[in-house]
Amino acid sequence: MTLQRMLALGSLMAIAACGGQATTDKGQLSLALTSSSATPVAALTTAASSDNSCGSIQAANATFSAIEARTLDGLLIDATPEGGFPVTVDLMSLGKVNPTALPSAWLPAGTYDQIVVVIRKVEVTLTSGWKVAVSPPGGGWTAVIDIAPPFTISAASPKTVTLGFRKDLSFLCHLGEWKFNPKFEHDGKHDDGPH
Repeated sequence: MTLQRMLALGSLMAIAACGGQATTDKGQLSLALTSSSATPVAALTTAASSDNSCGSIQAANATFSAIEARTLDGLLIDATPEGGFPVTVDLMSLGKVNPTALPSAWLPAGTYDQIVVVIRKVEVTLTSGWKVAVSPPGGGWTAVIDIAPPFTISAASPKTVTLGFRKDLSFLCHLGEWKFNPKFEHDGKHDDGPH
């Protein structure tokens, strides 16, 4: 067997051992969603509007369709999981403890300082029981979250980055029409190890 054939066979075996992905120079990233610690207590379970014609939001089912991570040199890397996406999360059900984990993705080893989240669909349920589909801009809503300090991805251990959702700042209603502008914050902490 030639050296070239041996190298090709070795690569195929490595990919098969990793469930179809060559992960030698990659590490696993998971995003965990919580309610931001800055969210007022009054907004933890419902999102109210100052416009009395709007009512209050009891549930907000948001469909996450894509995730990207930015390297220190400004390159955006696709961090959308191959399986389990798109995924729908009730943003109003997020608490300050017991984070909701999104499916994991594999990223090239390196250091990253920003997460970009794309949400393509949002349906809110008001406390009256009325359901409202919030119209997205073209391509959906994009939230850009700066991560400080930056986090490092390696093959040695999985990385979990927790993002806090601002329920009080992400929804706006005027004259009965709800708008959505997703606001997430990072608490400056990264968790290593199994998740």
